[in-house]
Amino acid sequence: MTDLHRIGLSMMGAPGAGKSTYLLALYAALSRGVRDCTLHEADRNADVMLADGWRDLGERGRLPEPTDTVPRRHTFVYAREMRPMAHIHWADYRGGALPSFVGPDGSPDAEQLLWDVAQAHGIMLVLDGEHFRKPVGPGRREAVARETLTQQMSSVVTDALTARNREGRPLPSVSIVITKADVIDWRGTDAPRRLTDLVEELRDLLPAAFAKRVVTAICPVSVGALERTADGGVRPDSVSPTDVHLPVLFHLACFYLEERKGLDARMEVLAADRAAARREAAALPPVPGRATRRAHERIALRLQEMDRAEHAMKQWRELCQAEAAAIFPMLRYVPIYEGGVLATWAGTGRG
Repeated sequence: MTDLHRIGLSMMGAPGAGKSTYLLALYAALSRGVRDCTLHEADRNADVMLADGWRDLGERGRLPEPTDTVPRRHTFVYAREMRPMAHIHWADYRGGALPSFVGPDGSPDAEQLLWDVAQAHGIMLVLDGEHFRKPVGPGRREAVARETLTQQMSSVVTDALTARNREGRPLPSVSIVITKADVIDWRGTDAPRRLTDLVEELRDLLPAAFAKRVVTAICPVSVGALERTADGGVRPDSVSPTDVHLPVLFHLACFYLEERKGLDARMEVLAADRAAARREAAALPPVPGRATRRAHERIALRLQEMDRAEHAMKQWRELCQAEAAAIFPMLRYVPIYEGGVLATWAGTGRG
């Protein structure tokens, strides 16, 4: 499977936001499969550890240990309809890495976090839904920003976007993952929370995620009520994941869409190169000779190489188009924004 494409995902959030628990729920859902999409750890031992962690939560109510100063890294194999499609390289950092110093006197994982985010195809910003039970108005905004570390997140994301824009590289997709979404008062009798209102609050907390050309999904997820027990664990029967697969599927769809766009641009360049080679052949002297024959042979070889390259590009483009087309309908009710505007191209009837 060394020929599979590599997709980098980086996840960050404040301590206690639920990143480790979310990862267990995500892996449990996608390792079983969701609408022909599956995920499994390439490393068998890591697969067993994730499965054991989920079993501990679901059977014993034992929550996972928080991530320490060594980031948790996974290589997942994404497959659809039992066909391996990509390696997802996943990096999960402790919440304390975000506000830590870098450099000789700083934390090594803080510097590694910045590097991973700068290279990632997708960035997952994890926010604790506890902070969004009720509206986040001007009076609470700064306190929520401090507790969720959104100021630090915005700084890291802005640096990554600025560098890529300067270098002419594709921008990463961004998902804002609201964990513990079950605690949000969506059906309140007095003033129920609406997803559109939550989006507006997130614009104020994470403006970088709604910047020009940035594609962002808002993904409330839940692992269940996770009712606490006296010993510090949770009741096993309160574990009930909802929508945990959606952020990863969003990033996959964006990856394939961006790949298709890149291939379109490369094929345009290839078409121009082919036209130039043909003009070069037409301009050769009509009188046959050794030099002319060699020039024709060189051009013919170049054209053959271009034909092979175009064939490979077309095959990969068709696959990317098919994958994006297969995944986006699953995101029908996920609010997706491009440049801060609802992305109607991603599907209809969303929100």
